Amino acid sequence: MVRPRAQAAHGRGFGAQAGVYDEVRPGYPDAALGLALSGWDRNWSDLRVCDLGAGTGILSRRLAAYGTDLIAVDPDTAALERNPAPTMVGTAEDTGLDSDSLDLVTVAQAWHWFDEARAAAEVARILRPGGRLLILINQLDVRVDWVLRLSRIMHAGDVYRPQYRPQPGGGLTLTDHLIVDFTTELSVDGIVDLARTRSYWLRSNETTRTRVESNLREYLRVEHPVPDTVDLPYLCLAYLLERR
Repeated sequence: MVRPRAQAAHGRGFGAQAGVYDEVRPGYPDAALGLALSGWDRNWSDLRVCDLGAGTGILSRRLAAYGTDLIAVDPDTAALERNPAPTMVGTAEDTGLDSDSLDLVTVAQAWHWFDEARAAAEVARILRPGGRLLILINQLDVRVDWVLRLSRIMHAGDVYRPQYRPQPGGGLTLTDHLIVDFTTELSVDGIVDLARTRSYWLRSNETTRTRVESNLREYLRVEHPVPDTVDLPYLCLAYLLERR
């Protein structure tokens, strides 16, 4: 079991592969993002938004394009250097933002790095009453046999079951959820680069990294041949919570 402090430290290491991360990690499907406005008489351009755990800005770029009043918060300064939004160094448990100042908090690919109870309390503090939290989780679709094998080779351990529902407490109530199937096109080199953005790779030594890359290339050459590119199946798990 990873202790909370070590878990948080692992979650702050992605800046080391920031450029690669942007190239090979997928964005988020429109349907998943649209959940944020479900049943809400608001437009994106009306919203004051915090992209929490924003990293290099894969989601921040989309939110900025929607015309939101956006602040991107992350503890990893190297990752934030690539984020085009206004940024602020902070954590999910201590953002440094004002109380009751936001309409929406988004968390994309970062919820599992947080201390859930403390993060929920902080999100509830910075949201206005009736404000919303949108959690987005992209993960390899391990329902597909060859993708399950691929995920095991690259030690992609951050896989949630489709039945998962966040129940963090702290004044936040789950109101809706959605699972969206999608694919992203990658070459063999791209899949190897995807492995390089995983926490397992980032905390491994060179011997382990060499072994993982060799196993991936062998698998994609012999067991599941990829001539040029492949459409890699993903799921996006989207969860909408509200500050009551």
